[in-house]
Amino acid sequence: MGIDLGQAIKINRLRANMTQSDLANGIISVSYLSKIENGTAEPPNEVIELLGEKLKFNIKDSEEEITHKSIIQWFRHLLRYEVDESILLYNKIKSNISNLLDKQLLSLIEIHKLGYYILIKDLEEAEIHVVSLQKSSKRFTETEKYYFFKFTGHYHYSQLAYRKALECYQEAENCLKSDIFHKSEEIADLFYRIACSASKIRQTHLSLLYSLRSLEYYQSNYDLVKSANCHILLGISYRRINDIEKAKESYNYAIKIAKDISNNEILILCHQNLGKLLSSIGDSEEAIRQYLKSYELRKNSALHRKLTPISSLMKEYYQIGDKDNAKMWMELGMDMSKMLNPSESIHVYEFKVYQYLINGLNTSFESLIIDHIIPFFNERQLHYEESRYLKLIAQYYFNDRKYKLAATYYKKLGSISTYT
Repeated sequence: MGIDLGQAIKINRLRANMTQSDLANGIISVSYLSKIENGTAEPPNEVIELLGEKLKFNIKDSEEEITHKSIIQWFRHLLRYEVDESILLYNKIKSNISNLLDKQLLSLIEIHKLGYYILIKDLEEAEIHVVSLQKSSKRFTETEKYYFFKFTGHYHYSQLAYRKALECYQEAENCLKSDIFHKSEEIADLFYRIACSASKIRQTHLSLLYSLRSLEYYQSNYDLVKSANCHILLGISYRRINDIEKAKESYNYAIKIAKDISNNEILILCHQNLGKLLSSIGDSEEAIRQYLKSYELRKNSALHRKLTPISSLMKEYYQIGDKDNAKMWMELGMDMSKMLNPSESIHVYEFKVYQYLINGLNTSFESLIIDHIIPFFNERQLHYEESRYLKLIAQYYFNDRKYKLAATYYKKLGSISTYT
């Protein structure tokens, strides 16, 4: 009840053009009403009902629908990425938000809408909201800045702009220095997000550091799903620094958790990343087996997620010279990705490239790489991915004896920052 009940009474009294004396008359004293409106007194139900009758407003229903507690609960659903619960509570808050007078809370709700739009994958509305919030961001408190930067990071991450996402998450982390946050779960989630975005742009040591910091919280609070996700991130980082045994150990921890709690999503990620690990040490046969397990477990997944193991199988078969199987998976990927654009899955470009590598190169291959793929990755500062295609086009020109063009792209390859 508390301050939100008082605010609901006050706003409806003002709407009715009633003074405190008008409303209190025959029910309670003016001083007691003042305390209720200020949130320093908690009246009995009988008083609430009488005030509501006079205001022609169901205060109890309003209190149930939108209170400080229900708004904080909505924030918590967003923090835990609970989609259904977030939608239900957001609709209740949205339809009753006029009863809320706390300006700071209203501002936080507005900022959290950005996180909500991203959670429900309404990216068009998220883009509009980012621009709108940016205009007023200079007036934000430290708490508001924290959430603004964090959710803006989520937005950039959803657009594959991982470097921008990392910058936003680090800005959010700077806001933690003001000691306004004491919620370890919030901090652990931010650290996990930093680890994810750092991993995407091959800042491996940063990803390792923040994965470990996030894991410490989730293990101590027995959050098995998020602990497993941290182990997977650690496995990726250990693979990239060539610590194969630690990578395997991390994936095995995650697999054990996944089996204990019957979580297919974690198993999917484990098999996929074990495949990459085995491929990196030359065990293509076992890598293919792992990719196939990942593919089989994704039968009910969203389309863009099914493309990941398909792409991996295509590339692995191509690498070992099995062009028939590589072509089979490439054609499946081409067919499944024709309704997607590269911003939804970078595998869309991979299938197009391998179509040329498998079936034969021509001048349209050049256009695909130079006019579309390289600018796409360069714009998002995904330099590791960009370098793969710079190398590919440079080799293409070298093999075609166009040495000047080859040199141009080898020079570009040498000038960009790449991460291993």
